[in-house]
Amino acid sequence: MVRTGDTSSVCVRAGIKGTGAGPPVPESGQMVDWAALILLTLLSSLMPIAVRWAVATIPPIVGGIMRFSAAAVIIGGILAWQGRLVLPARQDWLRLVILGIICVPINQATLWGGTALASPSHAAMFYSTTPVMVTVIACLVGVEQFNWRVISGALCAVVGVLVVLINSGLTLTPAFLDGDLLLLMAAMSWSLYLVFSRPLTIRYGTLVAQFWVFLFGSLISAPLLAVGASGVDWGNVTPLSWAGLLYLTVFVAVGVFFLYNWCIGRQPPSRVTTFGNAAFPLTLVWESVIKQKLPGGWFLVGSAFLIAGMIMATRRTGSRRQANAALPPEG
Repeated sequence: MVRTGDTSSVCVRAGIKGTGAGPPVPESGQMVDWAALILLTLLSSLMPIAVRWAVATIPPIVGGIMRFSAAAVIIGGILAWQGRLVLPARQDWLRLVILGIICVPINQATLWGGTALASPSHAAMFYSTTPVMVTVIACLVGVEQFNWRVISGALCAVVGVLVVLINSGLTLTPAFLDGDLLLLMAAMSWSLYLVFSRPLTIRYGTLVAQFWVFLFGSLISAPLLAVGASGVDWGNVTPLSWAGLLYLTVFVAVGVFFLYNWCIGRQPPSRVTTFGNAAFPLTLVWESVIKQKLPGGWFLVGSAFLIAGMIMATRRTGSRRQANAALPPEG
C-alpha cells in the first residue's frame, strides 16, 4: 500500500494544489495500474445504483449511518493490523466532530434521501460536480485563486446541470425540492468535507483521518440510528437492499478509497482525474440498461457541458500543474 500521508495523494483528494505524478512505474506494472484505474471507475459508477437498491427498504439515515459505522470498523481493523492506528491530538477533536457531522448524518441523509426520490443518474451528475465545488471553495477560503478557467468551468458545469434538470422536468415541486436539491446538498457537504479535512489528512494520512471522521460521525449519529432502526421492519428488508448496503460499505467506502490512494501514488493526477470523472457517463449506461431506455439528447448535451466544465475548472497548465480531485463519487 502507498503511504497514505503522501502529500500528492492529499492534495489531489482535497482538490487543492497537487504536486504532480508519483514515482516512475516500471513498464511491467503499467498493466496493473491501468487495470486499477478501470476498476476504480467501474466501482464508482455503480455507487448511485447501489444507493437506490439500498433505500428501497432501508431508511436513508439508517442505511447511511450503518454504512459508515461498518466502514469505520473495517478501516480501523486494517490500520490496527498495520500498526498505523494513532490517536488524534486533542486540538483536532473539534474539527473531527464537525467533519463527522458533515460527512455522516448530513451527507448520508441527503445522498440517500435524494437518490430515493430522484434517479441514480442525477446522483452521479451532482457528485461529478464535486471537483468544481472543491475548486470554488478552495478559492473562497484563499487556498486557490480565482481565474478565468475556474469561473468559466463553474459556469459551464452549472449550465450542464440546468440543462439536465430542465430536460427532466424541473419544477419547484416537493418532488424536486426533496430530490435534486437534496443531492445538491449532498455534493456540497462532501466538497466541504474534502476541503476542510485537508489539515487532518496531511497530519495523519488519508486512511487514519478518514477512520476518525467516520468514527466520530457514527458515534454522534448513534441516537439517530437507534431511533430510526427501531421503526424498521427488518424482516421486510430485501436481499437487494442488503446487497446495496454491502456494496456501498465494502466496495465504495473502503475499496474505492484504497484504489484511489494507490493509483494517485503511482500515476499522474490528471489521468486519475479523467478516469474518476468517467464514472458519471458510465452510471448513465448502467441506468439505461436497467430501465431499458436510452437517455435523451438533451441529457447528453447537458452531460457534455458538465464534463467540459469539470475539465476547465480543474485543469492546470505549466510546470506547476495543480490537479483537482478524481474524487470517489460518494459521500
